[in-house]
Amino acid sequence: MTARQADNASSDFIPADVRQTVVAQALPKGQVSIVRLKTLRRNSGLTAPYQLENSDLIVLQLRPFGEQDLWLDGRRAPFVPYGAGTVTVYDLDRDWVADLKGAFDCLHFHMPRPLLEETVDDLGGRQRPRLYLPPHLSAHDPIIHSLGQSLLPALARPGEASQMFIDHVGLAFQAHVAHRYGGVSERREKTYGKLTPSQARRAKELLLEHLDGNLGLADVASACGLSRSYFVKAFHQTTGLPPHRWLIVQRVERAKEWMRNPSLPLSMIADACGFADQSHFSRTFTRLTGVSPRRWRADHT
Repeated sequence: MTARQADNASSDFIPADVRQTVVAQALPKGQVSIVRLKTLRRNSGLTAPYQLENSDLIVLQLRPFGEQDLWLDGRRAPFVPYGAGTVTVYDLDRDWVADLKGAFDCLHFHMPRPLLEETVDDLGGRQRPRLYLPPHLSAHDPIIHSLGQSLLPALARPGEASQMFIDHVGLAFQAHVAHRYGGVSERREKTYGKLTPSQARRAKELLLEHLDGNLGLADVASACGLSRSYFVKAFHQTTGLPPHRWLIVQRVERAKEWMRNPSLPLSMIADACGFADQSHFSRTFTRLTGVSPRRWRADHT
């Protein structure tokens, strides 16, 4: 990826006071980059030039936004105010320029088109998706809004973000936009079966070897000889949980084993069980068990 393409992926051509980024696992045909852009200032000015490329930029508004002038290939482009939860698609093989006049808070999903095609193949689709939702046809999309909201903690605290979780959300996002905005018919699937015993054993071994979650979804699926989408559904059928949630439960269960030894500091246990720090450990443990690690240890030692 060239420097100019990296600018596209991180939306550096948009002036913003807050810029937070996470990236889904790189696949042979690209990766999805998710960026939160936020400013409370008015009159941020013109967007900068960017390198035209075979990608789409899907924008989710986290707050209403209605003040900008917009140009497409040098001509004024129609624009309607956006409400919170609305989505717009900008095709980055064309030259968009905006004069940003109001405050904004939004998520940018940068998606190379070859990657979306690869994902559609993964899902069993036969059409070549071409996204279409220009600024004057923005749509309220509760599914993308929900997916975007689920990413906000990872964007705010990337050190705590699990790659497995980001990949899971990225896959769901790609599947949804392909169906809703790309003209790809949703394939009627037969009920997904469970993983075979050997597949389940291999997947769990890999996940437990990477308790911090820094393992790509595609890597585990490949080790099981499955596509990403099939693996996620089969793993859920087998364990009752998607891979990233199963991994969180295993972290907490491993932490409980360590905490039965009262001489081990919680900070050491947090690190050994794949948490970013003791604070991350405490929040996750309390959310899953209803009590803090200190309280649990006091009750069980």
